[in-house]
Amino acid sequence: MHSKKLLELLQEIVGKEFVTTDRFATFAYLKDASNFGGTHAAGVVRPGSTEEVALILSLANRQRIPVVIRGGGASIYGQPEGVPGHNLLLDMTRMNNVKEINPRSMTVTAQAGIIMSKLELACRREGFYIFTPFVPNHIVSLGGWMSGVAGSAGLWKDIISMTVVLADGTVVTTGGGPGTNRHQPLAYNRTLGGPDFTGLFTGDGGSFGIKTESTVRIRKYPPLVRAGIMEFATLENVLAMMERHVQRDTSFPFDALLVFGAGAMENFAVGTEDVKAFTVQRMAMGYSSDELDCRLAAFHADAQELGGTSNPALEAMAAAMEASAGTEGDPGMDWMALFNGFGRAAWLPFTLPREGFADVYHQLLAWREERRRAADERGYRCNATWEFFTVIDQSTIIGEMDVFFEETHEPGLQAYARDLMRDFQEYAHRLGSIDVYNQGFMADLNATCWSAGFKALFQTVKTSLDPNNILNPGLWTDLRKDPEG
Repeated sequence: MHSKKLLELLQEIVGKEFVTTDRFATFAYLKDASNFGGTHAAGVVRPGSTEEVALILSLANRQRIPVVIRGGGASIYGQPEGVPGHNLLLDMTRMNNVKEINPRSMTVTAQAGIIMSKLELACRREGFYIFTPFVPNHIVSLGGWMSGVAGSAGLWKDIISMTVVLADGTVVTTGGGPGTNRHQPLAYNRTLGGPDFTGLFTGDGGSFGIKTESTVRIRKYPPLVRAGIMEFATLENVLAMMERHVQRDTSFPFDALLVFGAGAMENFAVGTEDVKAFTVQRMAMGYSSDELDCRLAAFHADAQELGGTSNPALEAMAAAMEASAGTEGDPGMDWMALFNGFGRAAWLPFTLPREGFADVYHQLLAWREERRRAADERGYRCNATWEFFTVIDQSTIIGEMDVFFEETHEPGLQAYARDLMRDFQEYAHRLGSIDVYNQGFMADLNATCWSAGFKALFQTVKTSLDPNNILNPGLWTDLRKDPEG
């Protein structure tokens, strides 16, 4: 990256204003939204098209330059390290345009650097819904979400096609449409005509190729919202509610069943002494009052049969959520705005099968409480906790049991929060959790738990697609921490 000729070649591809090796510019990429940090880059380039990305990678591959890809910098486990001090960092956020909203096929095609809130708003203005819950909407990019599967929140099921640039500059279009039939300009199905290569690049952390565009399934926006909130004393009854929910409902984006622990609810009911162990919130979106009334009636009937109770405060909360949604916006809260007020976050997410969840949940909670007491002994005051989980399909539960500390000027707090996150994930993985943030530290930890066959398959695919190992080198493949070698 110190070669004047190389810099000139990059400038010829993207323009002088979109390439820099200046320290004041590369310094900014040492930080991200996490406690783990960003990437030490020798230079930064901001491509504006698939063609420019292809030319950049062809050049980097020939000269064996390590390339790290960055979207919005939203991963809670940090960015890929690559080869510190030698990386060419591709900042994809200049590629932020919606290319087409197709109302007849009910798809949206956008460049992968677009921030999800911008994409969501564009769809909403045309009367369509794209599924974006459980992610930091205002900082995560479409490509980052597809690469890291942030929140495992269901978008992967709606991804029809991707345009991906391989390490040597080859441009690939996946999905049933122009990728598998050059006579068909419309991307309309994910798997027709060949293997599901869209799935190959989903969740790869950016190791197999650089996503530049995607076509995603959208739905007509459901203008009506109904909310129901019930309290439960036991986790077993909550899981029984979840089982009935997944047996009855198939349209999960419109039928959220959210469970909050006592620690989370205390943030909404300050001063209230009687907070039950679990609060279950049913958010139903739809197109007619009759449809939603039936869903909420079923929810309340199941809840009451399983020991759920309500009270005027919960009923008022449900009514307020319905009123705030109206016809203009999504019913979801701006969770990041809420969390920012809690203090320094130690994010402790998990992904587990619904079967056997109760025992593991209690173990994770006990582990967190032990570490929270240890933090108190070190003088790190806990401002709040957050226990939350939900179903994302018939078999899978995702959730968090976060801790928020009072901000101090002591440098040890960030290190403690970072260690808490790392230690929690190592413990949770030993209990069978498989986290979904396939970037930074988490990708390396996930890789230590791979079976021998899975590990060999990854290495085979990586070597085939990226023989010079220039794309996010070290991500996934650095197995030095593997306790089994």
